[in-house]
Amino acid sequence: MAVIRMSFTNLADATGATAYATGQACGYCSTQAQQPQRPFLPWRSLTTTTTQEWLLDMGSSQTLDVVALVHAGFTSATIEGASSSGLFAAAPYSEAVTVARNPVQWRFQHAHVATGFGYRWLRVKLDATTATCADGATLGSTYWSLGGVWAGVLTSAPTHLQSAAFMRGVLPQALVGPNHRGWEQRLKLGEPRAQVDGVLSAGVTPATPALGDELDTWSDLIRQCWSADYFYAYMNLGDPSQGYVVRWRDDPTYAFEGTRATIQVLLDEVVGP
Repeated sequence: MAVIRMSFTNLADATGATAYATGQACGYCSTQAQQPQRPFLPWRSLTTTTTQEWLLDMGSSQTLDVVALVHAGFTSATIEGASSSGLFAAAPYSEAVTVARNPVQWRFQHAHVATGFGYRWLRVKLDATTATCADGATLGSTYWSLGGVWAGVLTSAPTHLQSAAFMRGVLPQALVGPNHRGWEQRLKLGEPRAQVDGVLSAGVTPATPALGDELDTWSDLIRQCWSADYFYAYMNLGDPSQGYVVRWRDDPTYAFEGTRATIQVLLDEVVGP
């Protein structure tokens, strides 16, 4: 089975990174797409009739393993890289991607695993002749939107979630009504978010557990999850829509049995205002 991959630093939101766009609606600035942990404060284009671009100057050449599009209002785009903004006419890095609906929280997302990206500038290009709006608020609308971009380096973990894994769509709601319960009304209290709940099985050296073994590696990854507050987790299951900006929610607890240790995992998607 593929191994979960994580990115702890978003270079799109790093100090010195600057975002631009061909156009932006009032209140939906290009800089808002630098914060994918706030996907409901997106960048929004002014039109869909001409090619629209969201550009990021990272200040210097950066190696990227992943360019993740969070809460996209479109179903296709081109991800490009160049050493200066003037070189995008013939971008040395250019990959067309299809953005699909995430099956857990139903938003359009994409994790583009990049190979050979080492450029200062990143561009998300929406071609008016090929890009189409996603459904929901942008379907048939006069704008495209992008809730956020995560650009960073991926770290592979030694093992993946085991078979007892749950992908949960959390629906924030409250059912209210009179005490006689003759009727009730549903109040939506926010947007859905994803939770990943599962168990890891890590190899352990019985004589020296958590010293130079898979458990030791996982312990350090969990430390980085905690230090980063939130991070990007790509489930790496052959579906590029299944990537999330998440927090590690469980206390790290290791259960030992012979040469294996199990670790409970609860990743909670961040959908800040």
